[in-house]
Formats: sequence, C-alpha cells, structure tokens
Amino acid sequence: MFRLTSSRGGAGASRPGGLRVGSFFVVSLVSSFFIPDSAVLAGAWTLEEGAGQAIWSFVFSKSPSDLSGGFDSHLDDTTKTELTLLSEYGVTRDLTVIAAPGFRRATVGASTSSGPGYLDLGARYQVFRKGGAVASVQGIARIPGASDSTVSANLGYTNAEYDLRGLFGYGFKLGENDAFFDVQAGYRYRTAGPADEMRADLTFGCRLRPDFLLLAQSFNTVSVGAAQGVFRRIREHKLQVSAVYDINERLSLQAGSFATVHGENSLRERAIFSAVWVRF
Repeated sequence: MFRLTSSRGGAGASRPGGLRVGSFFVVSLVSSFFIPDSAVLAGAWTLEEGAGQAIWSFVFSKSPSDLSGGFDSHLDDTTKTELTLLSEYGVTRDLTVIAAPGFRRATVGASTSSGPGYLDLGARYQVFRKGGAVASVQGIARIPGASDSTVSANLGYTNAEYDLRGLFGYGFKLGENDAFFDVQAGYRYRTAGPADEMRADLTFGCRLRPDFLLLAQSFNTVSVGAAQGVFRRIREHKLQVSAVYDINERLSLQAGSFATVHGENSLRERAIFSAVWVRF
C-alpha cells in the first residue's frame, strides 16, 4: 500500500485497497495570501470520518508599485498581513466540511484598513478513488469581512465570492520517496464589480524523509467577462515553495514563500508565511 502519512502514525486510517492519507497531507492551506487564495483550501483528498484539523497561518506580503516591482504602473505600494484559521472536519469518508475565518491588515498607498477578512464556508466531496488516484468537487462561499468600499485598501474585499472547482490528486513513489501531485480547475463568481475568474492550481509534494514534506505550487488566475467601475480584468501567475515538518502525529509546522512571477493589472507580490497544523 502506498503511504503518504508519516511513519509516526498520523490521524489518517488505511482505506482498503487504496491510498492512506493522514490529515496533515492536506496540501493547499488557507489564507487569501498564504497560498494565494483561500478557496484553494485542501486539495482533492478528504478527511476520514470523525477526523479534523485546524491550521493557523500568518502571511506577510509586499507589492512595490515602481516599474521594477509592479506589473502595472497604476498600482500603489501595497503591504498585507493576514492571520487565518482553517478548520476542516470529516463528516463521512467522502465529505469534508470547511470553515476559514481570517483577520487582515492592508495598506495601499496612504490608505490602511484592519479588520476581519473573508470567511470561507463550504465542503469538498470525493467522487472517485482508486489506488493512488482521487477526484473531488468543492464549493466555497466567501463572505467579506470589510464593509466600507470607499477605503482603497478594501478594494476587492467588500464583495461576496463563490468558488466551484474540480480536483484531482495522485500519490506515487518517486524513487524511495512518497510523492504526489494535485491539480485543481475552478470558476470564481465575483459580485459588485470585479470580473469573474478562471483558476488553475497545481501542487507537487515529496516526502524527503518520514517527518519532512517539501511542496512546490503554482496558482493561476485569469479574468473572464467584463469588470465594472474601478476594477480591471487581470491575469496573475504565482509560484510558492514551502516545507512541512511533523513534530509528532498531531502537530506540524510549515514555512515558505510565494511570489507573483507574471501578471497583467496585478501586484507583484513577495511574501513569507508560516503555519501551525493541529490534527484531532
């Protein structure tokens, strides 16, 4: 049987004839900037029935507005800090429910806003699994925490969003190491001005040793349809690398960085982040 969990045990249980996936295997952590999007959440795998996890994350990012830093010269200097708590619970082996509140502080030019960020609520349902392969569908409603749209630092954070996506994951052996990839394709419906978006997110993970997981990820967003008011159509491509260290079967630490590598009407973000994973 292929195993992606730590040799220390983990919270996951063996699935007959299938892939054993501990709850710490969740590879797409939450936060609007932590991995650059909160609706990405947790990859194709669902949690076992009765298993849960909580992930506290901290993200700090800067986006300079000069020609060397921004993909569009009309954008102001932007600094963002966000704290997010992702909670997931396995209602059944195939159904995992999700809640992710956050707190954000953003400075755009001379404007600063602090307060609740998006609250993400939704679920992921596994529709197929065979051997190391798994496919799921996921729906997330994003409830905005900011309410004053006249503050420039709140631009894009006062509108509700709805994210639907399909997810496919596959676990395999890479030499002597356990590895996996996760592919997600989604559509983001946005209200109150911004254009809707197509999303494509890719993750590759390799367990270099039983307690150490290395992750490489790509996040891609392209506007579809028309943007209204002050909003513009965007294109954005981000790369992220991070590492997860398992202290024991219930506690893990993560650290990493991401950057926007190409875009149009988008910020050139440079960010660092950390997270604590607790499984129960």
